[in-house]
Amino acid sequence: PTKNRCHRMKPLKASNRVVLTTLADGTGVLLHLDTKFYFTLNKSGVAVWNCLEMAPTNVVDLTELLVAQFEVGHDQARADLNSLLVEMRNEQLIDELT
Repeated sequence: PTKNRCHRMKPLKASNRVVLTTLADGTGVLLHLDTKFYFTLNKSGVAVWNCLEMAPTNVVDLTELLVAQFEVGHDQARADLNSLLVEMRNEQLIDELT
């Protein structure tokens, strides 16, 4: 458990090989420039992405961002965020800094 918690605390950043297009309704589309795959984001996903683009950040700070901007509790925000980040890592949309 301690190792896993430390793993989640490492700073994350948006890959410079991915471009976000924000749509009029606040959702967005990511394009991975290497794979040419598109990924859709809901409003909270766009908020997370924008934060990851501005500066490296960690899961704790991203969870606080979601709680502050959306009607969601800490536990749900953390669970949803972890799912999003796992998918983003698997698709090489974000980088984990060491």
